[in-house]
Amino acid sequence: MGSEFVRARGRGWRTVTGPTDHVVVVGAGVSGLSAALHLLGAGRSVTVVERDGHPGGRAGRDDADGFLMDTGPTVLTMPDLIEEALSAVGDSLGRRLDLVRLDPAYRARFADGTSIDVHTDPEAMAAEIGAKVGARDARGYLRLRDWLSRLYRVQMRAFIDANHDSPLRLLTPELARLAALGGFGRLGPAVERYVADERLRRIFTFQALYAGVTPQRALAAYAVIAYMDTVAGVYFPKGGMRALGDALADAVVDAGGDLRYGQDVRALERRGDRITAVRTADGSRLACDAVVLTPDLPMAYRLLGRTPWRPAPLRFSPSAVVLHAGVDRAWAGTHHHTLSFGAEWERTFDQICDAERP
Repeated sequence: MGSEFVRARGRGWRTVTGPTDHVVVVGAGVSGLSAALHLLGAGRSVTVVERDGHPGGRAGRDDADGFLMDTGPTVLTMPDLIEEALSAVGDSLGRRLDLVRLDPAYRARFADGTSIDVHTDPEAMAAEIGAKVGARDARGYLRLRDWLSRLYRVQMRAFIDANHDSPLRLLTPELARLAALGGFGRLGPAVERYVADERLRRIFTFQALYAGVTPQRALAAYAVIAYMDTVAGVYFPKGGMRALGDALADAVVDAGGDLRYGQDVRALERRGDRITAVRTADGSRLACDAVVLTPDLPMAYRLLGRTPWRPAPLRFSPSAVVLHAGVDRAWAGTHHHTLSFGAEWERTFDQICDAERP
């Protein structure tokens, strides 16, 4: 979708025993390049293979008639994760990218003609809510912000930024803390405890759609996504989102990594439970000690040659129709991101996710 957010992560792989001197990373998207930087920082030899002729993956760009249009995510959240990947090789975000913090993060418009600007600064947002909604919900917002921050700290440390080779790894004290924060309740009612206005409830719950879950069915733990863009901040790299991929790719090369474009991976060679080589469409064979796969899950399963058993089948999240237009003018009242909420809410999600009807 046009308002999709990039959240880079260089971790999340499983623990591999034995030799890991040379690692092949499949995919030069944000996750693949981030993984490569962490591996290079850990002293590994790294080769990144990418089927396209440029880095960035989903953070793509279409160059047409002098316009440079982002075709995937259009903003960046959690830039500290990019900083972390770059610092693994002694590099820095400030050296590689010129980021602009967006204020407001976006403008929310509603069917009744009203609008609310979403600020990540607490005082600015409380003032906006106080002026557009009322003092009670402004105070509620500050409590909601505190809850989102505590929810994020618990989940980031124990669940998001952690390896989970076994379900038993989930059984930590943080699991009890997450439960105490209401993380296993429903997102909608959890947010409603803090803000009563329907517009605000939509602003702080629609982010569940980024994970393919409707706000009314999502666990409250999904509110961590709202934290990322309503508390942590929203940024735009000068030069467009492709600049992010270019910056990470340059850092990989400068750190000694080998980037190979135009390499479509078709097969993996296996010996026992280890991947020993990567084969590409042009017949090349890259021997390796380990591999990091960053394509979509179905493609990763095809390359591995097997699909793990699941108690319930995978269900893909909804798609969207996206229009990219190059224009020669600006419109008053239109911000970098303007989200238009229609009159319907739950019925819309029922139609899309249950009835599977546009």
